[in-house]
Amino acid sequence: MYLFHRSARLGPGSAHEQMSWSLSMTEKVNQISETPVSLWTPFLSPGVNTLIWTTMVDSLSTLEATNDKLLVDEGYHMLLEQGARYASTDAINDGLVQFLQLEATNVTNPPAYVSVVQAQLAPGSYVHGIEVGLEIAQRAKAASGVDVSFAIATTGIYGQVEWHAGYDSVEHLQRANEALNADISFAQYLDSEVKQVYQPTGATQKVFRRLA
Repeated sequence: MYLFHRSARLGPGSAHEQMSWSLSMTEKVNQISETPVSLWTPFLSPGVNTLIWTTMVDSLSTLEATNDKLLVDEGYHMLLEQGARYASTDAINDGLVQFLQLEATNVTNPPAYVSVVQAQLAPGSYVHGIEVGLEIAQRAKAASGVDVSFAIATTGIYGQVEWHAGYDSVEHLQRANEALNADISFAQYLDSEVKQVYQPTGATQKVFRRLA
């Protein structure tokens, strides 16, 4: 299973107009897309005013088919032109990750919040790094009570791995995070294994809130 994401950062302007446009764009894409598309934004995390559209697919041909339909849809292009007035000068970025372990997920009704932790495999540690990543996902699930999926980047930074966890509410997010941080055995496992297989710098942790 793959997760495709497209991100664009908004510039200064009317927050009401920008939100209305982003919801209209999401609705339009969902009218055309063969898979459900969700809209997200960072929550208490870097990248304020960034919009992220995501969808889950089994096959890259599904993404190709959706993209081909969007390219010839007049309404979609009108929304693109409208959105140009809201965008910042930052680049619009696409990304693709492949889940190596995907916990139960409802693609038609995504969670309210998602946390994403990213790290980069160290040279010579690809195989063991994947093994450790899968083990971290299992241990994090046991400690927090939340399903944790593990993925590797298909585009973007080579060797980047990600852990994804979903939450029904901000209260759920807080409880799970506090439970994970309180689990000494989980921290001990990170201390003993992470430094051997992942780059010492560059790891990030972000939370995203679903807008639509």
